[in-house]
Amino acid sequence: MSADLVIFNANVRTLNSNQPEAQAIAIIENKIVKVGSSQQVQQLVGEKTKVINLDGKTVIPGLIDTHIHVADFGRCLMWLELKNAKSIVELQNMLKERGQNMQRGQWIIGQGWNENRLKRLPTTADLDEAVPDNPVILYREAAMICVANSKAQELAGITEQIPVSLGGSMDKDPKTGKPTGIFRDTATNLIWQAVPEPSQEELLKNAALACQKISKAGLTSVHWIVLSENELPIIQKLYEQKRLPFRVNVIVPFELLGKMGNFEPFDPLELRFSGVTVNVDGYLDSKEAALFEPYSDDQQNSGKTLCSEDMLSDSIGKMVAVGLQPCIVAMGDRAVDLALTVIEKSPKCVRFRIEQAAVLNEGLVQRIKQQQVIVSVQPKVISTEFSVWSAVERLGLKRAKWLHPLKTLIIAGVKVVGGSDCPMEPLNPLLGIQEVVLRQVFPEQRLSVEEALKMYTSYAAFSSSEEAIKGSIEEGKLADLTVLSNDITEEALDKIKDIKVEHVVVNGVLLY
Repeated sequence: MSADLVIFNANVRTLNSNQPEAQAIAIIENKIVKVGSSQQVQQLVGEKTKVINLDGKTVIPGLIDTHIHVADFGRCLMWLELKNAKSIVELQNMLKERGQNMQRGQWIIGQGWNENRLKRLPTTADLDEAVPDNPVILYREAAMICVANSKAQELAGITEQIPVSLGGSMDKDPKTGKPTGIFRDTATNLIWQAVPEPSQEELLKNAALACQKISKAGLTSVHWIVLSENELPIIQKLYEQKRLPFRVNVIVPFELLGKMGNFEPFDPLELRFSGVTVNVDGYLDSKEAALFEPYSDDQQNSGKTLCSEDMLSDSIGKMVAVGLQPCIVAMGDRAVDLALTVIEKSPKCVRFRIEQAAVLNEGLVQRIKQQQVIVSVQPKVISTEFSVWSAVERLGLKRAKWLHPLKTLIIAGVKVVGGSDCPMEPLNPLLGIQEVVLRQVFPEQRLSVEEALKMYTSYAAFSSSEEAIKGSIEEGKLADLTVLSNDITEEALDKIKDIKVEHVVVNGVLLY
């Protein structure tokens, strides 16, 4: 029987320990049927076989992003991009140009500014001068910081006396005491809550565009982290309209557990409802992650847990009862301890996963290993916590050494999986790999390229109990492949993020 698609003259990195390298791959329908030399695979070429000569380019298993907010990414693609603004004047000119193409009163949302490039922080007055008749909110390129104009603050009900939740702040002019327009951490929500929800048509259009971008980044599967109920019909429509160019594992918040009945008729190889998130604590950057000891720079604050042991146990019990994977969001060591305490008492009929598991210690690592818990991280977030949040200063040196100890976890035998947290961080999975192999702070926690690649392939497939069908290039597995311009295992480590995605094969179909 001849193959439908044959890839030959390639540098195939299979991630299959029994056959680490090959030259060619043959595919029939959606399955890999042969992995071997170009000569061996040539025997499966027939009159109707599509043949691709890669001229030595590298083939790896299809990349998997285990934590991505697709709908939010779609919305952000419509935002004003500000990374190229090198001064306040340039930022104002970009705003003026966008405002000319929008109706009076329509929100302008942007992202990517940095005060170092602009030479100072932007202010309400800067934005008002550029666009006085449209509400404006512009997000910094990293960390939870935004600037808003007067119109946006008016619609959000912002006053000098408005209370700010724990972990947030509003910058004020040291001379006048009036807000400057800069909102930090949880205070950014004060403005965002006033932004109207887009229509279903807008959401669908934006999500479809996001899907194209995601596919071109080399991803063949994603774990779509749902944030709101209005995303569910969007996912359904994208599937029905055949606009999902990758496989999707849908992960919803616990509050939506009862809303997933419509996913039953879908092809589980292409779209499946696989997990549920539940939050145990808040984030480090807002100092709401639950710690055993206070923050080093805030001795009155140890963070807080968002649920009791009984509440978490009840939630997880409901997930396990219907065969869904609990994805427990736990940042601080006290939160991870609580999550593990519940996991240790729960039936092991599903694989448990902890999102972040940021602040650990030796005892927690051993318990994670014993319970075979999967740890899900977003590598770019890790570097942001050290470079922007100043983790060493806020946690202290001793605890900071245990912040995302990926090498320690890998050595212990823990499956660590990688995601982007896009749009909060960049989409590029190759950037995520580069981040963990070139870790700047506590470099003893750096991973090898192969270990990092497994975070986005074989370990990622294992995390969703799909290791039998994807995650490596083996005969009998699904034909999901990513073709790279350069050999990721040989490339200079600081150039990995710049490797180009040449082709993507999903379900045996060449997409790009």
